[in-house]
Amino acid sequence: MNYFIVNNINHKITGIEKSVMNRLKLFNDFNLEAKIITLAWNSSLHKNAHTFGVSKQVFSMYDFFQESINVQINTVRDWIAFWEDDLNYEIKYVPNTNDLRVYQNGTRIIYASFRDSNYKLLDYVNYFDTRNVKMKREYYDSRGFLSRVRYMRTKEMPVCDTYLTPSGKIKLEVYFDPYQEKEVVTRIMLFDYNAKDYTFDNTNELIAFFYEQLYKDGDLFFSDKTAITSPPFLITDKKVPVISVLHSTHVKNNNDIEGSDIKNIYNCVFNHLDRFSGILVSTVQQKKDVEKRIQSKIPVFNIPVGYAQQKEANFTPVVPHGPLKLMSIARYAPEKQLDHQIRLINKLKDDFDQIELHLFGFGGELNKLKELTDSLNLENHIKFRGFIPNITNEMHHFHASMITSNMEGFSLALLESLSNGLPAISYDIPYGPSELIVNGKNGYLVPRNDEDKLYETVKSYLSNPDLQKTFRDTCMTESQKYAQSEIIKKWLHLLGEVTS
Repeated sequence: MNYFIVNNINHKITGIEKSVMNRLKLFNDFNLEAKIITLAWNSSLHKNAHTFGVSKQVFSMYDFFQESINVQINTVRDWIAFWEDDLNYEIKYVPNTNDLRVYQNGTRIIYASFRDSNYKLLDYVNYFDTRNVKMKREYYDSRGFLSRVRYMRTKEMPVCDTYLTPSGKIKLEVYFDPYQEKEVVTRIMLFDYNAKDYTFDNTNELIAFFYEQLYKDGDLFFSDKTAITSPPFLITDKKVPVISVLHSTHVKNNNDIEGSDIKNIYNCVFNHLDRFSGILVSTVQQKKDVEKRIQSKIPVFNIPVGYAQQKEANFTPVVPHGPLKLMSIARYAPEKQLDHQIRLINKLKDDFDQIELHLFGFGGELNKLKELTDSLNLENHIKFRGFIPNITNEMHHFHASMITSNMEGFSLALLESLSNGLPAISYDIPYGPSELIVNGKNGYLVPRNDEDKLYETVKSYLSNPDLQKTFRDTCMTESQKYAQSEIIKKWLHLLGEVTS
C-alpha cells in the first residue's frame, strides 16, 4: 500500500491536497494500491472526501484508533423530540441558522448546531454550567456519531479531549495545560488498542506509533505536508520507509538557490537525510538543485504533481467571445502577489474597457486585495470568485491565466490551464512556469516582478485574437508530455527504485 500523508482535508483545499488527490486518481487508474491518510481530527473529513471524489480512500489517524474507518452514515435520533418530549426541555430556534438553544426551567443549558435544516444530523452541542459558562462541547462526525468530547475551563481553554468509537467507547484521552494561551498537550492515553493501554507525552509520539501500527511489509509512505507529517518519522521505526515530497521551493531566498538557508518547513528533512528513502520534487531544475545541496546523499526524484487530462478526440480550444477575461487560480496569500494582477487591470482598463480579472481561491489576504480593488475603483473589473472544487469547467470562458507569484514548486493550476487549451502568462520564477510554458508558443514568461513588462506582454497578447488561437492549439500539443501515460512511467520508476 502507498500512503499519502497530509494533515487535513477541509472543505477548501490547497494545491498540496489537490496534487495528492490527483496522485491518488492516477494510482487508481493504473491499479496501484493507495490511500490518503490525515493526521488531524476533523468531524467533516469524510463529508469533504466525498465532495472531492475520494470517498472510501481517505481516513485519519483518529479513524484508525476510533475504529471508524469504514463507518457509514448512522441512523440518527430525533433530537427535538428527545429534548422536548422525553426531557421536557424548552427549545428556542436561532433565526437564519440550523442552531437552537435548549432551556431547563428558564435556564439555558445547551446550544446545539445541526448540519441540516431538518435538525437530524448534529454538528456540535455546547453545555453550560450554572454561571452560563461553556464547560463541555460534543462534536459529532458527519457520519452521525459522537466522535469527540471537549471539557473546558474559563475562556474555553481545553482541559481534556476524549475520542470515542461509533458505539460510544472511549479510545483516546488527550490532556492539556489549561493555563496556557494556546493548546499545549501534556499527556495522551490510548485505551484497549489490541487489548493494551498506551501513554504518550505528545502528539508526535502518537503519530509515530500510528505510522508503525499502520505499516505492513511492502508499504511506502509519502510525507506531503512535510512540516507536520515528517517530524514523527524521526522517532518511528526505521523499517518504515518514507519519501519526503517538496511542494514548494526549498530555500528561503529564491535569488540565492545555492547559498540560501533551507525553509523551516523542510529542515526536518534536510537535517535528517538518513531517515528518508528519497526526496520527491516536481521539476527537473529543482531536482538538480536539491541533489547539489544534499550532495546526492539520498535519491531525488522528479515527478510533476499533476497530469494532463485526456480530452475527447474532437476537442478544439476556441477563443471565447465577449469581454476579455483573465483568470488566476491561487490562494489569497502574500507570496502569490495578486496585487500585481490588480494593478495590471488598472492599466489595461484604459486599453480594454470591458477587461475582467477573476480571482479563484481563498486565504487571509482577501480583505487587503478587496481594499486595493476599491481604492482603484475596479469593482466592475475584478471578480473575487472564491474557492471552486472543479475549476476546469470555468476555463473555456477565459483568454489567459495569470501567475504573478514570487515562487512556485510547480503550479498545478498552470498545468490545468495549459492542458485545457488556456494560454498562461507568468513571471519567470522557480520552478514550474519555465518548464511548462514555452515562451512565445503557449504563453509568455515575464521577468519576475517587472510589472511594466507584464502590462506590455498582456496588452499585446489580448490585442491579437489570431495569436490567441495559435497559442491555444500549441497548449494542447505541449501538454501531452504531461499525459497520464508519461507520468505513470516516472512513478513506476520511483516505486521500483525505492522498494527494490
